[in-house]
Amino acid sequence: MVINTQSRFIFVHVPKTAGTSVMRQLTQLPGNEIRWLARTKHETLGEFLVNAEARCRGGSQSPADLRDYFRFAFVRNPWDRMASFYRYLVERRPRPEIDTVQSFRDFLHQARDGVGWIRHLHSMRPQLDYFTSPDGGLEMDFVGHFEHLAEDLGAVGRALEIAIAVGHENSSSNARLDYRRSYDAAMIEMVATRFQGEIDAFGYVFDRAQPGRRCSGPLARASDAPRDELAS
Repeated sequence: MVINTQSRFIFVHVPKTAGTSVMRQLTQLPGNEIRWLARTKHETLGEFLVNAEARCRGGSQSPADLRDYFRFAFVRNPWDRMASFYRYLVERRPRPEIDTVQSFRDFLHQARDGVGWIRHLHSMRPQLDYFTSPDGGLEMDFVGHFEHLAEDLGAVGRALEIAIAVGHENSSSNARLDYRRSYDAAMIEMVATRFQGEIDAFGYVFDRAQPGRRCSGPLARASDAPRDELAS
């Protein structure tokens, strides 16, 4: 997560959506505030808002002020995201438990069966969890797509009157590979079951990385379909 008191925004970092690259640029802007952040860069919006009062105590900002900040994040096709995450675990080896996993198929089976170390990984949380406010609503000013990163970042920059230009850090070797080659029918279904909410919200399908419905703008409530038009 990135919080900026000068440009008045909150960036919610959903894992494996190019968030590391976006964060690197955002944290260089004047007004970057680190005192209010959790130890993890993947704190959800709801978790932050619950803890905001205690963290902001004694500062110039109040939780009420923060609720007016521009909130934005990015989402990604869940089948592509899971394939990328698995390759990241294998190549970067941030968790020694990856040695107990025999294949991507085995990883998804263990995730389905609730293996503890996998269950608690930030990247295994549904993407919509990162946007949910304490009252259960989905109140984001802009949700963009990994698949349209440059275009959607441009829209965010115009809204905030800042320039954001990112590369692609923290990527795995399959960043440009066809994720579909990593799946069989059973694996496709396991991902679909786990991430049904975001699949429904954005119209993602296995056969096509591009979202069936562009959000690229506000996401109001869980019951609302994302807007189909680009934010101006």
